[in-house]
Amino acid sequence: MQTPRTRISSPLARVARLVLKAPRVAMVIGQTVHLSGTTREEFLADAEWVAHEAVHLRQYREHGLLPFLWKYLVESARVGYYHNKFEAEAREEARRVVLADPAHVLRPLPRHAQQP
Repeated sequence: MQTPRTRISSPLARVARLVLKAPRVAMVIGQTVHLSGTTREEFLADAEWVAHEAVHLRQYREHGLLPFLWKYLVESARVGYYHNKFEAEAREEARRVVLADPAHVLRPLPRHAQQP
């Protein structure tokens, strides 16, 4: 997998971090992973997190920037963050990727990503 383009200390990710009450956030806009509360090195060292965001990068490529943003926001408003089908797909793929690595230790999901 190619190393994703990142933007550290992103104001957009900071807003998401505050809304989600999370200590660190990565969020994809277009083909860039926006980070807040973490460094690029910390993000890239977490295979599960990178795999999760890689799914969102693919989703943007498949749907297009504005159509994906619209679909994601509508889905989140309809069923919430945890049950959002785009988030569920990213969580499933990330877990599948890391389970293929016997040395990887699964960590609990952050509070905002846990089932309510």
